[in-house]
Amino acid sequence: MNKKTIAIIGGGYAGIHAIKSIQKKVSKQEQFRLVLIDPRPSHVRKVLMFKPAVNEVDITVPWEKLFPESVEIIEGAVTDINHQTKTIFYRNNRQETGILPYEFAVVAVGSVIQQASPEQGGISLSNSEAAMEIRNRWQSDLRRALQLSDSVERKRLMTITVVGAGISGVETSASLAEQMKQYAQDIGLQPNNIRVHLINSKERLFIEGNKRMSAKLEDLLTSMGVNVLHNTKAVQEKDGEVLLTTGEKISSGLCVWTIGLIPNPVLASWSLPITENGRIKVDESYRVIGKAGIYSIGDCTRIVDPRNGAEDTMTCKEATMQGKRLSKVILADFYKRKAPVHKKTIATYCFGIGEKKGLVWIRFLKMNVILSGKLGLYIRKLTWDMASLLK
Repeated sequence: MNKKTIAIIGGGYAGIHAIKSIQKKVSKQEQFRLVLIDPRPSHVRKVLMFKPAVNEVDITVPWEKLFPESVEIIEGAVTDINHQTKTIFYRNNRQETGILPYEFAVVAVGSVIQQASPEQGGISLSNSEAAMEIRNRWQSDLRRALQLSDSVERKRLMTITVVGAGISGVETSASLAEQMKQYAQDIGLQPNNIRVHLINSKERLFIEGNKRMSAKLEDLLTSMGVNVLHNTKAVQEKDGEVLLTTGEKISSGLCVWTIGLIPNPVLASWSLPITENGRIKVDESYRVIGKAGIYSIGDCTRIVDPRNGAEDTMTCKEATMQGKRLSKVILADFYKRKAPVHKKTIATYCFGIGEKKGLVWIRFLKMNVILSGKLGLYIRKLTWDMASLLK
């Protein structure tokens, strides 16, 4: 019997959870072939992108560790999908073109991290290479500061400005403050002279939560040595100064941009229906509109709870839950049964504040639950690991 192919395009959080869930749901007697297509040799733990910016750490997980058996890997990039002939066109990493016939295709190419334009200066925390560049820059700046007698220039070199105060910006600024202080102390500089500024365009941090959570989050950042500036945006970093929309200039050795996510731009070149902001259109069971046999989940998809119209945001928590539900949808469609529909998850947000602190906010039954300290950090680390199938 020929195995029917389920192709998963993209090995981010949504993709790997879809694969794992399908593996659990499908018995050995059912003849399905799982194929993952991704241009990278490993899964990238994107929520940990800030870690290589402060320490030498690997945030990738090899495919063979996640899927030691029963999953074929094609390292390459999809160029198009034809739903009428049920074929995927791709180019592998040796620049060879290929065609993959499928029974079901899952698009899970996720999002990419926004980058500031070259004219805006600084470094965007967009990938592991950029993170390592950030780490090398601030360490080099601190070593230079140690040799200087000019107090003004020394102060500039011991200052970093982080632009963008979402979860990534919060975790990046906290980790930078912590690790820069430790490095300064190790090489003979005064750690208390380290300055980290976090630029927030909104009136408070974590606008998705309540004001108590915002205040708690800012208090923790302040305790780490992070100065938060609200209601302003960065325009440009030039000649060692970060210009804000308020007209203020911050003298900084380095400007780091953490300005959010956008749906993967590759979608614009595929024959799939997308929204104005570049996300794939699907029904309540993740089926791509007008493209039978194709499903889409994760950051690249506009997913709405049919009960209340609430739209999923770009978080790994939501992507993992979509991946788990998708396996039930595919099997229901295959056996022509009624498929489950999307349900938005309980609002839960986690923040890692350096190596020793964490903060969790849960909105449940109209209650706001805040967990902090070691418990908050434990939950944060657990969510990181679960998102990458390491727990």
